[in-house]
Amino acid sequence: MMNQKGGMPMMGMMRKMMEDTSDFNPMEMCQDVLRTVTKVSEMSFYATPEIRLMFEEWLASIEDEIFEFVQSEKEVNIDSISEHFKISKEAAKFFLNHLAASGKVKAEFNDNMSSETGNENNK
Repeated sequence: MMNQKGGMPMMGMMRKMMEDTSDFNPMEMCQDVLRTVTKVSEMSFYATPEIRLMFEEWLASIEDEIFEFVQSEKEVNIDSISEHFKISKEAAKFFLNHLAASGKVKAEFNDNMSSETGNENNK
């Protein structure tokens, strides 16, 4: 698990971050991480089992609608899903990844988050 510079991957990433900017402050980064962890912890207090179940049911419902949309089209991409369902591109990618992981669709993503997607039966 060594990177090209001979160190561990995390250390190589830290070195690169420190090389790229002269005003990098590791203490500030640690404080940001701690603030984020604290915020997530506070928010999880409100996530009762009932709310989690409702959220999971909502996710499944949206995923089913996206799957139906993908089946009705020959090919779709993240932009078309995002526009059709009025969700962010990141959310569209999340749902496509989940559908692809479950084997319902084939999805090929490139670096700029566009994708060509179709259902298994069309290919």
